[in-house]
Amino acid sequence: MLPKLLRLLAWAALFAGLCLPTPTPEIANVTTLVLIGVGVIILMARPSARAVLRLPVVTLPLAAGALLLLALVITAKSPLHVLVILVLAPLWFAGGHAALLGEIRDRLTPAVIGSFALAGTAIGAGIAAFDVIVRQVGRGGSLVNNPIHLADLTLMLGFVALVGLFDRRPLRVIFLAGPALVCAAIGYTGARGALVALVPMLVIGGGLLAFLILPRRRAWQLVALGVAGIIVALGATFALGLGGRISGLLDVALALVRGEPTDGAVTERLSMYQTAWNAFQASPWFGFGMIDFTTLVAPYMPPQYDYAPSGHLHNDIADFAVIGGVLGLACYGLLLAAPLVGGLSARGPNRGMILYLGVVTSLGYFTMGLTNAMFGILTQTVLYGVILSLMATLAAPAPRDMP
Repeated sequence: MLPKLLRLLAWAALFAGLCLPTPTPEIANVTTLVLIGVGVIILMARPSARAVLRLPVVTLPLAAGALLLLALVITAKSPLHVLVILVLAPLWFAGGHAALLGEIRDRLTPAVIGSFALAGTAIGAGIAAFDVIVRQVGRGGSLVNNPIHLADLTLMLGFVALVGLFDRRPLRVIFLAGPALVCAAIGYTGARGALVALVPMLVIGGGLLAFLILPRRRAWQLVALGVAGIIVALGATFALGLGGRISGLLDVALALVRGEPTDGAVTERLSMYQTAWNAFQASPWFGFGMIDFTTLVAPYMPPQYDYAPSGHLHNDIADFAVIGGVLGLACYGLLLAAPLVGGLSARGPNRGMILYLGVVTSLGYFTMGLTNAMFGILTQTVLYGVILSLMATLAAPAPRDMP
């Protein structure tokens, strides 16, 4: 009875982690956190499950957590200033989630992973389209989330869905719908930061995937065709004004280069980045702590700007630099490195999938984090933890392979 229950909970963890972040982020978060607790119990009760604790995707986030914890202890004014590190709990306890997914390890095929992620992608794109077409709102996504956050989540899930291309059956072409749905979601949400992230993810992530699953000559041909297609699509979007807010991205870039005024959203972000730099110089080693950090650094805002503090600084590098100084930046670096190192060090029959997931996850969260907070926003943090867990589950040796 217990093994069957654990397998059922493992399927629930996969469903909550890959299908629910776009339509019901709160339910996805709560369900995942609860099931992580179940996985931690499995780790304590079953020695064979602890193999995941030796993998880089689990150990590097723990090392990152230790560095951030040190910074928070140094700057803490109360125990709450230290306990706030649990906001990133899905990263510290990814091994527990992996222990639970280990119950269905033999069923985690490329098609299964790709199908769950593709469902989450399709729902995200559908919600954004429904908001604009039916509800007649300017930017899709507000029905369930912030439009920028919905675009980021859909973007990441769309590229996780491409894992399905490792399946050898002809029907695997359906997983190519992932990036297409992502483009629709970005268009309807008007998320310019997600578009900026989409381009390197398509070129680098898509290129890597082509070389992993195709003969080298065909892979080069596909990459060349893909790059040409991206250039044409972006050119049409900007030249014909097809993307609403997105089509103005080129104007924003030119204005920045020329030193001319930009739109309000860009100007506000620039003020945050300059504030972060000034604050980092004032406290470079340990930062200002995590609680109310944007309020604490508000006095460092340049005089030409006048914006009320928000919940974050719209840039992961800025956030970690202000929160923990050099230690915070080291924490951020280790978090970003975890999937990449995990992918590069993977061995065994699932190496291709793990390598692809590692590269696209590190790249995706880095590029999306340049214009919006990713770590510390709970749903994005949970999704990162789920992907780390998937990689650990695929990389862990089967019980029969263990010494």
